Amino acid sequence: MRLICIAFMALSLAGCGGLGSISMGDLFSSGDAPEPGQQQPAPDVAAIQNPGDPKVAVLLPLGIRGGASDVARSLKEAGEMALVESGSPGITLVTKDTLGTPEGARAAAEAALNEGAELIIGPLFAGSVQAIAPIAQSRGVPVMAFSTSSSAAGNGVFLNSFLPEQDVANIVRFAVQSGQNRFAALIPETAYGGLVERSLRQELTGRGGQLVVVQRYQRTPQGAARAAGLIAASMKDSTVGADTLLIAEGGDMLRALGNSLTAAGVNPQITKILGTSLWDDPATATIDIAVGGWYPGVAPELTNAFNARFRQSYGREPKRIASLAYDSVSLAIALGRQNAQSPRGQKFPVNALTNTQGFQGSNGLFRFLNSGLNQRGLAILEVTKTGPRVAAPAPSTFSGGF
Repeated sequence: MRLICIAFMALSLAGCGGLGSISMGDLFSSGDAPEPGQQQPAPDVAAIQNPGDPKVAVLLPLGIRGGASDVARSLKEAGEMALVESGSPGITLVTKDTLGTPEGARAAAEAALNEGAELIIGPLFAGSVQAIAPIAQSRGVPVMAFSTSSSAAGNGVFLNSFLPEQDVANIVRFAVQSGQNRFAALIPETAYGGLVERSLRQELTGRGGQLVVVQRYQRTPQGAARAAGLIAASMKDSTVGADTLLIAEGGDMLRALGNSLTAAGVNPQITKILGTSLWDDPATATIDIAVGGWYPGVAPELTNAFNARFRQSYGREPKRIASLAYDSVSLAIALGRQNAQSPRGQKFPVNALTNTQGFQGSNGLFRFLNSGLNQRGLAILEVTKTGPRVAAPAPSTFSGGF
């Protein structure tokens, strides 16, 4: 099967570019509200939809309190932007509010399916995804969800999200190819940390590297300081010989770990420092231990391009994961066009979603696996004092080291 390019709503062969932004680090951060008079007119979605088009449901926690509602709104608007940019999408979006609860998600899914939805995009939270999965599966309707919890994948649920496993796969692939072989790791005592450690062990085993020391820590200043001191002492042991240190942390905790590592004598000029997409934060450039380090992400110019187009449509910055909704709706449009002559209920087949060649979207190369998880080809970014620079471009095809 050919690779489908969905960036800018184009359906074509491999080789076209993508625009987007990613981050797991500030999923629920609050953004600055636009100044009065800055808000642009919202795109007229209703004007380009045909009642006869196949329905695609978008399930989001629009009515939840707190920062998650801003994320949901940004996802909704990015999906609508994809619809408008397509010109003639050939699908109708049906948006439902999950209220951020499993019960709300079930009600939203049932309502959308009763209205004839043939594909579901969302929900955002793992519990909500797991709540709707049996309902969608019983109707034969696939789901493209935004959860980062791999436990939510499978049985017709495909995760269009930035998975910790893919962060690790991309950074380890590049580091080993660059000659780094003996890894140490600082990993938080969280579910996220557990995923990172399992993925790190698996990737290094498959690529011929070694995980020589791991230090887990409680996410407190005291816990970070203790873990940093212990791993620094281990790395000084000549029998360990680690040449690389992965720090699966971002923000203030990364800064606390970095200060303790520096005080303990860890030198980033000698030990290569690696991060995950939690490093996708302007503050990372101000953390000495991270400068010169590598992490997986999207090239800054691509992030900026997506943000500019969203800003032009809505008069404000998108939330970091908004581009996932853009890509999900774009893919729905591409598949709907490709299968326009197919009977109802067969326009979004699973074998098309799991195209092994994958898709080029606004976040670059990605594909869904039969397990419901995804693989992404990410760029490798190097931290500099003035911001990230591309150390290695994202791959354009799934081949070779994947």
